[in-house]
Amino acid sequence: MGLLISNSAYSTEFDSMGRLKYYDGKEEVLCPSQTKDTAVILVIGQSLSANHHVQNFTTKYRQNVLNYYNGKCYVAASPLLGATSEYGEFATLMGDMLLETKKYKNVIIVPAGIGGTPIVRWQKGSDLNDMVTSVIEGVSRTYKITAIIWQQGESDYLSLTSTASYMNSFNSLASSLLEKNIKVPIYISISSKCGPNWIENNPISLAQNLLINNKQIFLGVNSDKLLNQSDRTPDECHLTGSGQIKLSQAYANAIANNAK
Repeated sequence: MGLLISNSAYSTEFDSMGRLKYYDGKEEVLCPSQTKDTAVILVIGQSLSANHHVQNFTTKYRQNVLNYYNGKCYVAASPLLGATSEYGEFATLMGDMLLETKKYKNVIIVPAGIGGTPIVRWQKGSDLNDMVTSVIEGVSRTYKITAIIWQQGESDYLSLTSTASYMNSFNSLASSLLEKNIKVPIYISISSKCGPNWIENNPISLAQNLLINNKQIFLGVNSDKLLNQSDRTPDECHLTGSGQIKLSQAYANAIANNAK
């Protein structure tokens, strides 16, 4: 049973993990068949990967940039079904930008980000690893995932996770994906900044840099360096519209430049 919140303007429903499962006005469309020109992108991590930002976006390509959730496709629009919260996100705009590279005819976004989560909850044997495994199994009935975005790190910076521990947890997550035959590029963020008193070149950003091997793990975006104060909300964590645009463009560039 999800949590139902209602007012005169809209109603929303969340699952037991806080992932959005219903939002008034979502437009369901036919899921297109997957071809070599279809990008199917799993977006995971904490709040920067989910619906926690200022600006709402709706795709300009209503039949081609879609939000896949629970076996159905919807016109991509903030907030996206499958991730936490009910505000803005970056993946819809990223989908439009990918389509405009002409390398893809369809972009299917599979959101599963959970705000405020440390990486240990994503490693094999933990609750969010079980969740993402279930999401992958569901998607696999319709699509083959072609890329994964991993946007996470702020919780671990604040809790003083060590470089080695972060890398071990990430490698456990990556290994569990391989066990599900998900052998696709993972686009990792250099992402640790949240709140005041942040220090650059910290154990989390070091771990994220060390994980990049340009074979399976690629740099998606260095959001610590890319985003300035005006790109973030007053909490110095979440994103304003300009920050969402920058993140969208960085990931679109990374994925398109690596496309075969």
